[in-house]
Amino acid sequence: MRTLVAILAASAIAVTARAERYVVQRGETLEAVATAHGCSTEVVLRANHRDNTLVPAGTVVVVPDCRHRSAARVVSRRERSDGNDSGNDDDERAREALAVIDGATWVDRPSKVTEVADDEPPTSGEPWNGTLEHGEPLPQGDGYVVRRPNRAYGAQHVIDRLQDVISDVREAYPDLHTLAIGDLSRRGGGPLGGHVSHQTGLDVDVGFYFTTLPAGYPDSFHAADKTLDRGATWALLSTFARTADEPTGVQLVFLDYDVQAMLYDYAKSHGATADDLARVFQYPRGKTEQVGIVRHWPHHADHMHVRFKPVR
Repeated sequence: MRTLVAILAASAIAVTARAERYVVQRGETLEAVATAHGCSTEVVLRANHRDNTLVPAGTVVVVPDCRHRSAARVVSRRERSDGNDSGNDDDERAREALAVIDGATWVDRPSKVTEVADDEPPTSGEPWNGTLEHGEPLPQGDGYVVRRPNRAYGAQHVIDRLQDVISDVREAYPDLHTLAIGDLSRRGGGPLGGHVSHQTGLDVDVGFYFTTLPAGYPDSFHAADKTLDRGATWALLSTFARTADEPTGVQLVFLDYDVQAMLYDYAKSHGATADDLARVFQYPRGKTEQVGIVRHWPHHADHMHVRFKPVR
């Protein structure tokens, strides 16, 4: 594994040295830029230290010369296949593809935590290695239940956005049952048992809506199945996604690929445009493709993990 990391790091340095600068045009995403230059979306995202393909028109981005990456790709694939069969597993490859975003340990990318003054932004460091200053507890509220209040501290804008989204969905679907809200962060942030991230008050686990209330819900999450209320759950997800263009909106949503497919099919059959679907969903382009606001992550078939942007 260390050899693989070294190969990728060396390759990234070499590619960056041959990179060119490109001005993003109106309507273009980094996915489109990458495709036009013969690169994978992941390579362009990494070169620009970004985790979202949506950028404003006029943004100057670095585009690597991807013709020099083929040798590294061949070696890395061989390295994985020589180790064990798990390297061919879709979930494992998805973990690798998202490692830069969610802090998986195989990526040699150190995080840093800085001191935060009272008048500075309330979160510090990365979601998987950081702190939370002046975090607010998410109170119990109308239409949702906080499962573990001692693990439900978040940045103020996260608390506000979460409550607003739930309120908007309930206004459209007034007969909805109570929604399960899982962990945000602990008071002060930092490591939270059972999670890699959830350290800076920017992450929140949110359950689904169902046509028939599952046993034990909302005290515990329940996996999406034939009782999933696709309409209400799509309304919840799309309302989160609509905030992605705003400075304090959603950055990413982690959701099982098969659940993405269920909601994608519902949205498509109920009038969502191709552009909207492509903007929101990674599906059907593959678990490892770094596109869409919603990305696959294993063990997220019973809830969505919503990550908000930090206050800058």
